[in-house]
Amino acid sequence: MTEEHLHDEEIRQAAKAEVGAGKVVPGSGRRGKSRRLAQMVSVRLDGELVGKLRVVAKERNVTLSDLLREGAELIVEDEYAGVQPQASFTITGAQDALRRTTSERELAAH
Repeated sequence: MTEEHLHDEEIRQAAKAEVGAGKVVPGSGRRGKSRRLAQMVSVRLDGELVGKLRVVAKERNVTLSDLLREGAELIVEDEYAGVQPQASFTITGAQDALRRTTSERELAAH
C-alpha cells in the first residue's frame, strides 16, 4: 500500500469513528454480569497461627488474604459436600457382553 493510500485509509477510519462517536444504538449492547463486591471481614487470630500462615503464604507465593480466602472456601465446600445430591451407578453384564462380541467376531472371521 502506498503512502497516499495509507493516508486516505487513515482519514476514512477517522471519519468512521467520528460518525459513531457518542451515539448509542438501541439493542446493540447486552447487559454484563453483575459483580459481587468483596466484603472486608476482621478476625482475631493467635500470633503464632498468623506467623505460620504467613510462612505458608510465602511458600505458595500468595498473600495472607489469598490463603485465608482459600481456607474459607475449603470449609464451605466441605460443609456443603454432603448436602449435594449424589448418584452412583453399577453396570453389570459388561464382561459377558464383551465375551459374546469377541466370540461373534472370531466366528465371523473364520
